[in-house]
Amino acid sequence: IALAAEAGADFVDLNCGCPIYEATRRGLGSALLRSPKKLGRLVGGMVDGTSRDIPISVKIRLGCEVSSINVREVVNELREAGAAAVTIHGRTAQQGYSKPADWDLIRDVVEDGRGSGVPIIGNGDILTHYEARRRMQESGVDSVMVGRGALTKPWIFQEFNDGTTWKPDMQDRIAVYRNLACHMKDHFGNDEMGRKKSWNFLPWHFEFFSRYMPLPEEEYGLMSTKKPLIQERLLKPEDVSPIDALMSHRSKDVHELIASSLWESDSNAGAVSKLHALAESKQFQDILANPNDEDEESGATELANIPKRGAPGKWNKRRGRNPKPKRTPEEIVAVRAERAAKKAALALQQSEANVPQ
Repeated sequence: IALAAEAGADFVDLNCGCPIYEATRRGLGSALLRSPKKLGRLVGGMVDGTSRDIPISVKIRLGCEVSSINVREVVNELREAGAAAVTIHGRTAQQGYSKPADWDLIRDVVEDGRGSGVPIIGNGDILTHYEARRRMQESGVDSVMVGRGALTKPWIFQEFNDGTTWKPDMQDRIAVYRNLACHMKDHFGNDEMGRKKSWNFLPWHFEFFSRYMPLPEEEYGLMSTKKPLIQERLLKPEDVSPIDALMSHRSKDVHELIASSLWESDSNAGAVSKLHALAESKQFQDILANPNDEDEESGATELANIPKRGAPGKWNKRRGRNPKPKRTPEEIVAVRAERAAKKAALALQQSEANVPQ
């Protein structure tokens, strides 16, 4: 907390919603939700250890496993511990992104804490500004947090402020994507090492950018009330221009090519030109002619990082040690007698060593 304050942080957020296996297998992330009282003590210690100029907020899920949904108990402990705000993702860690978020349960938590003064932030399946507003109105949360929706279209926040859907043309979108590449150049460096570091992130973002569709409320508002749009398999038009086909393609190889074009462009106009040329290239046509089925699969779990050896939505618990063979009652008596004899012999040796000569 002290380091965060020195760095100028406005608040510190403890992420107890992370479902990444490398975190949960060590008892971190969403695994902390298994022990609400222990988590409460942890947050209480953080709050007490700060000057209170740095608020401590906590992000959680409904629970760790489906069989142990305990969000109401967890939030109660966090309120008593002094958390400044609580963000609730409406699924368990085990569920990943395999089903719609449970906003009814989020609403129940809001009702539990009415008048407590601790804001509740809702999270889960927000892709449009009108879905965000409706979730706030129906659940009573103080605000909403956006995850995958912002990765798909980073301008969702401006849409929320304006109360309308922005319909960028291809040049507008490319300008936004190139802006991201420029920020990575500034941060990591505009050289070979900077590019290598950026490549951990830039091509990956196109797994989400490629899903973009304009979703105006007048066309999709009613549909969104029946099922979150981010959970729908919305069909894109098949008869599209080469550049549209390029920017909506789900192949990781295509994402690498797009990222390279953006990185190597000196201007937005240059990026548009490079990407149009790539869309017409034989390289891209070959990819279109030989599709990879894996690239077209649903992306419901790319942020969950559940080990691939399990089926989607299946929770793989950490493998324990192989149990030792069980002893019979007679063997247990014999082992205890042996231990007692060793202790007696050791005590005798110590007493003899302490006797003055």
